[in-house]
Amino acid sequence: MTDESEIAPEVPEQAMAQELTEFLIQLSIAVHGFNMYPPGHPSLEPAAAAVAESLPKLLGERDSLAIGVASGQLIIEGIATDASHPVLSDLARRLHGHQIGAVFVHKGATVSEVEEVCRTLAADSERDGDPVGLLPRDAIPDWEHIHLYPLGYDRLELKEYADGVDGVSVDRATELWFGLARSATAGDDVGDEGESPTPEAIAESIRRHRKEEAYDQVIVGHLVQLAEELKGGEGEAPQIREQVSDLIEELDDATLQRLVEMGGDFSQRSRFVLDSSQGLAPKAVMKVLKAAAASSQQTISHSMTRLLTKLAVHSHGADTSIKSGANDAFQENVKELMAEWQLTDPNPDSYTLVLDEMARAAPFLADDVESQDEEDAATGAARIVMMALEVDAFGPTVRTAIGDLVEENRIGFMVKIIHVASGTTTARRIRDELASPARMRTILAAKKIDVEALKTVIGWAGPAAIDPLLDTVMESRSRMRREMALDILRGFGSAIWDGVLRCLKDSRWYVIRNMLLLIQALDEAHEDFNAAEFLDHADPRVRRLAFSMALRSGPVHEILVDALGDGDEEVVRMGLLELGDSVPEAIVPVLVDSVVLGQGSPEIRALGIRTAGRTGSPLALEALLSLTTAPKARFGRTTLAPKSMEVLAALGTLARFWPDEARVTPILKVARRSKDPEIKAAGGAS
Repeated sequence: MTDESEIAPEVPEQAMAQELTEFLIQLSIAVHGFNMYPPGHPSLEPAAAAVAESLPKLLGERDSLAIGVASGQLIIEGIATDASHPVLSDLARRLHGHQIGAVFVHKGATVSEVEEVCRTLAADSERDGDPVGLLPRDAIPDWEHIHLYPLGYDRLELKEYADGVDGVSVDRATELWFGLARSATAGDDVGDEGESPTPEAIAESIRRHRKEEAYDQVIVGHLVQLAEELKGGEGEAPQIREQVSDLIEELDDATLQRLVEMGGDFSQRSRFVLDSSQGLAPKAVMKVLKAAAASSQQTISHSMTRLLTKLAVHSHGADTSIKSGANDAFQENVKELMAEWQLTDPNPDSYTLVLDEMARAAPFLADDVESQDEEDAATGAARIVMMALEVDAFGPTVRTAIGDLVEENRIGFMVKIIHVASGTTTARRIRDELASPARMRTILAAKKIDVEALKTVIGWAGPAAIDPLLDTVMESRSRMRREMALDILRGFGSAIWDGVLRCLKDSRWYVIRNMLLLIQALDEAHEDFNAAEFLDHADPRVRRLAFSMALRSGPVHEILVDALGDGDEEVVRMGLLELGDSVPEAIVPVLVDSVVLGQGSPEIRALGIRTAGRTGSPLALEALLSLTTAPKARFGRTTLAPKSMEVLAALGTLARFWPDEARVTPILKVARRSKDPEIKAAGGAS
């Protein structure tokens, strides 16, 4: 094996520029001073002034500076501060304690702004229990030239790594991964409640935050540290290695290149690539390598690309000896490539395209290579399909090759070649094979889906795609996958009725709810569907949706009675809002007994009281009188019940609808004489 020193120059570890380090130390000292001394202390203004005065020189020709925050470290231009530095680590921990993910400083920051920032960060988040980053977005302090960006994602849990053992030690790679997930998904609605976001969801969040420098700085800092932490083999965090690799593969090329460019100069990018090659999956390393080459305006020859891609494929093979050798060769060639970026591509575009497709193909029938003769094992599935199209022939071998390509998630490739050879019989047969329900289910279950290619295949399949899509809605654990299938199904209109009615027989609440959502989008009703059948479903999320749908066609009186007596307050609220100003007399008893005098929350009862008042019913009047007066009057005088939301609502309703009623007048008189302004106002006092 070639010695490393002979194939790649040593890339030195990157240290943060001296002026940046000094600035951060000044800022940390200033924040610490504001924590120690009371307002107005003579030491505070000079400390803030020193920070503000250092900014123009620090920024130079830049308009701004983004400081990312990790647990115990700060990140600028892809470089993290020394975690053992006591002053800088104290500032990082203070910012992290306040749930701050990044600090953004613009040119022109004043001494007064720096003072206010230092005072804000000096507060002890643990003692005061009020981290800045957890405040509502509009309540987070903000200045003209200095901005604080919150982490915002607080639902992540370490339980899947901690095996449920209290006090378990979590390794640094796991901490970095969770820090990356928190920062990347800040403010986004990802995953189901209580679940950690998947690499797919994190990649989507990063893609959406396009060109936000403060955000990108934090993401890059975590990725650089993760690559360094994971290098050197399997290590202690195989789950984290897999998830980081999946994240890199999920990122689109433009987003990954943007992040790599943010990661510093050529030597920093080289270090990132080398660390990645020793710690991440080869397919992920290929993406990082190409992004680094593009960012550094370098060229990777197509010959080298094909070699590395083939080694990446074999490094995931079943044969342990081949896998190990391929992985070692992959790492060696990456190191060699880093020393020689200037290779030119000698191949014409058309020849290059064919070679690239062949390089990406896994061995034909990869799960049973040993049972194939040598010629078949050397023939890629993509090559077989391409040859079949060239000679316009179709048979069992081609069908098996199509299955291999489907398993490899290369639907986009097949859609392209079918389009090129669209006039041939083989192209039509391959198209029909892909559009079959069995192949469709495999495509929909793939780890990653080429959505545009999928839509093309669904267009070929027509209504035959409905059942596989419904199965995806019912069985997929990915929320994004379910939503995609629902969106596509809506495009089929009333053709989905038969499948939806079949799925409504399922016992799982989320399946029924998703089917009801589909039905909501349909213009035509079906004689076999009645939303009222789900008004007594065990899950309130189903009942809420069924209530709004049942009102369209069912008996309104019975539906409203069911809603007012429902155990879920959201359903009760929907029923009260539906009643509005027009309450049928027959519903008044249910309204009074179940809502006004019921066991619901004060908010629901108050809403019911106001609704009951609009009925003018004697039954409603009696209920409100009982709510507003104390059980026993002192010396025969009228005494109000203790103040509550329900009592205030009842007083206001009596004053509005029964002000002159003989039994109401003394109650209102007592309320208007009350020293409590809320009771006085509810009683109608001017």
